[in-house]
Amino acid sequence: MILLIVIFLHSEEKVGLALSGGGARGLAHIGILKVIDELNIKVDYIAGTSMGAVVGGLYAMGYSATEIEEMILKNDFDSIFDEAVSREDLYIGQKRWMPYANYYFDLDDRFRPGLPEALFSGSKLINTLFDYTYTASNINNFNEFPIKFKCVATNIITGEMKVFDNGNLHEVMRASMSAPSILEPMKLDDELYIDGGIRANLPSEIVKEMGADIIIGFQLSSELRSKGNLNNLIKVLDQTINFSMTDNVKKSIDLCDILIKPELLELSNYNFNNIKEIIDMGEIAARKHIEQLKILPKQKERKYIEATPNKIKFIKISVVGNEHLSNAKIKEYVGLKTSSSYSKKEILQAINGAYNSQYFKYIYPVINYRNEEYELILKVKERNRKRLGLALSSNTDQEVVVGLTLELNNYIQHNSKLLINAQVGDKNELNVDYVKNFGKHWGIYFRTFPYVKEQKLYSYGEDHTKTNSVYSVEYGATSGIGFYARNSIAAELYGYTYRSRLYKHIGEFKNSEFYSSGLGIKLYHESLNDYIFPTQGVQFLAKLSTAREGVYSEIGNKKFYSKLRMLMPFSKIFSIKYQFEYGSHFDSKEEEFDPFYIGGIDSFMGLYPAENSAAIYKINTIAMRFNPIKNLFCDIQLNVLQLGNIDYWTPEDDYFRAVGIKLGYKTFLGSLRIGFALDEDEKKHFYFSFGHNFDPFEFSRR
Repeated sequence: MILLIVIFLHSEEKVGLALSGGGARGLAHIGILKVIDELNIKVDYIAGTSMGAVVGGLYAMGYSATEIEEMILKNDFDSIFDEAVSREDLYIGQKRWMPYANYYFDLDDRFRPGLPEALFSGSKLINTLFDYTYTASNINNFNEFPIKFKCVATNIITGEMKVFDNGNLHEVMRASMSAPSILEPMKLDDELYIDGGIRANLPSEIVKEMGADIIIGFQLSSELRSKGNLNNLIKVLDQTINFSMTDNVKKSIDLCDILIKPELLELSNYNFNNIKEIIDMGEIAARKHIEQLKILPKQKERKYIEATPNKIKFIKISVVGNEHLSNAKIKEYVGLKTSSSYSKKEILQAINGAYNSQYFKYIYPVINYRNEEYELILKVKERNRKRLGLALSSNTDQEVVVGLTLELNNYIQHNSKLLINAQVGDKNELNVDYVKNFGKHWGIYFRTFPYVKEQKLYSYGEDHTKTNSVYSVEYGATSGIGFYARNSIAAELYGYTYRSRLYKHIGEFKNSEFYSSGLGIKLYHESLNDYIFPTQGVQFLAKLSTAREGVYSEIGNKKFYSKLRMLMPFSKIFSIKYQFEYGSHFDSKEEEFDPFYIGGIDSFMGLYPAENSAAIYKINTIAMRFNPIKNLFCDIQLNVLQLGNIDYWTPEDDYFRAVGIKLGYKTFLGSLRIGFALDEDEKKHFYFSFGHNFDPFEFSRR
């Protein structure tokens, strides 16, 4: 202690901070830095690892600890690590298909599924880091920061430690925090880097080499866990990583003149739900060393960098990392031009818009500043063009159905999509949907859709119990030419042909086989924020088709179908839902040819799925939707069904009413829903639905 006091009294002595990794625990660095700011301590050097590199880099740039805290707290870390594109952010061209898989596996050149490099690609993360570090985009040498800065990563090929003191700050931060199996390795200059903590989790040696005479170490990595506390995947992975970290930290502690170690107990490296608590624990730990910290040299004034301008005009925009998509196409997806000036917000919005195309595993910006001019580099990693999707489903009337979808993007032709979907179990289907687009966000397209499907249809008695069943097999194809316009509408003119057969024949089914061919038009619009559990947005689908008797058709037929869903939010947890379904064959006689099947948890809850059929029907549904906690949903709804044989909107039509309640929960395996309804005769109906109990090719079909 006496030696420290003597050293501190010399004005030439330099203070350095060594900031360790620790995932979410690493945010305790902010609390420690708040005390250092409060005491106005002059810091000359910072070296950081992983989360220590993020907090340390921001502090070295000139942000105060309080400013860093505000930046961190305003971000939703769950969303940063949720890399799925929200339904509402998809282009209308992508919404021509409903969700068709719960899980996806990338396929190699031999179409074999493989495991991903890590749980997350880090696309949202690195763009968040770009947001944080934008003001330093014009500084490539970290020695030019108000506080000289270095950060540590590990070369995954050689196993060697890499110390960064120059480059693009958000990139080296991302490299330093690439926790193995959690975040994909970061590629920089043709090298791959993972978490710096593997080699130097408390980089006090680096601070010493930078010139620090007094080293303050912030140790935040978790301790090795006991046998009884290794009870899940994350904890086992954390333990594995901590083996090497624990060894290198022990050697680094001896170089620290002051070691601050917050008591974070059982707080996980990967739990970002207690950020404020973690920051406060860091501050509490620093105050235990307040007497040692008080006598450190004081800074006369805070230094600031010459920040990147709020708006930038780029002299050049280039692309790095693409394999199959051309530079021109990627620039077109991003939409930034050299002729205009852009703010940080506009750059990030453009990047996010390109990411929403679903063609990129990650895409992020890098700004190069030379000779007082700015160049924008778009760094990308394309998604695998070949994926295999897996879906599981079951409902009240169906046992388990397993669906597999082979997805080929830009594989057959440029700007094309091929889906080969097979479903087996209580229903069997084979669907092949091929679309060739001429345009990206808007344009025309060509579609061909051959299919075959087999399903069981039940007959019901007056008490809603099953009495008989029949199997229906249908095979056919549709082909069409359509138009889509970014976020507004998709429209398609199409031709169709199909043949349908009923077998295990029962007397009440008069037609055992029929066929039809014709022409049609369909329209689609959607702005829902989720397909199964939306809380806001609109969905509209309309199809009109016609067939002439004798022209490859057994019966002349006109058919119209439409569905409208509207959800209006009134608060974060409450929305009003209105749904309208309308189907008509227009004829003035009972239509037994290709009728509409009615009923189910997503339609009229006074009937079980396909319990009734009709030539003309209308369903109005009004519901109150509650979302009290994340992933939990509740609907209280009223259904009114009209059935008729003549397409007149008259009071004489048959009316049926039902009230119901639905509970839904998003599980990691898929959506789970249960429902209960009472019809106007006070008969009870119970519903169960798990997974994708809807037709993902609803728009593609005739």
